[in-house]
Amino acid sequence: MIKGVICDVDGTIVDSNDQHANAWQEAFREFGIILPWDKIRAQIGKGPDQLIPEFLTPEQISRFGDQVEKKKDRIYKKKYLDQIKGLPGVYPFFKKLHEEKKTIVLATSGGANEIRYYTRLLGVEKWVRDIVSADDVARSKPYPDIFHIVLDRFQLKPSEAIVIGDTPYDVFAAKKLGLATLALLTGGFSDQSLREAGASEVYRDLSELLERYADSRLGSG
Repeated sequence: MIKGVICDVDGTIVDSNDQHANAWQEAFREFGIILPWDKIRAQIGKGPDQLIPEFLTPEQISRFGDQVEKKKDRIYKKKYLDQIKGLPGVYPFFKKLHEEKKTIVLATSGGANEIRYYTRLLGVEKWVRDIVSADDVARSKPYPDIFHIVLDRFQLKPSEAIVIGDTPYDVFAAKKLGLATLALLTGGFSDQSLREAGASEVYRDLSELLERYADSRLGSG
């Protein structure tokens, strides 16, 4: 039986992946690193510790990697945060999980402060038991460290929990711990890429997952 639902945030419950890519592109540019937007966009879902090495050399990371990350955070909060909207079906889906007595934990490669802002924006903070973010681990997705904390904290076996995410990096991280992933297309990644990563099921968004709840691994597990 599924007791815990480990839910990603960016691209899963809020429509923010493009804005994160914009902020990264602008931050890199301020340090003289000109990158195609689509190359950055393909890395969204990873935390800064995993994304930055895709584009900077070890020497550049040593010199100004931390500064790029801080610049990106400032740009995102100042320019994009108040533009972020919730994705379809979040409130009724979380309400359903609460009614089903599932433990809801948000597990994200983003920062905890942003996530608290989003839960208030969406009105679901009363149902979220905990938030585990990149602030809590040394390695973000696609490493499984964030999910490992959730399992330990709530004493869940991998068979008792399920991950909901929108990127292959969610799926990769979950698979390393034996967790199944219900993937959503709301993050901009293709059905094929999510299934090839190992997603158990793929849905358009949380509204569709809620409609098909009884037939999903959530309803049957």
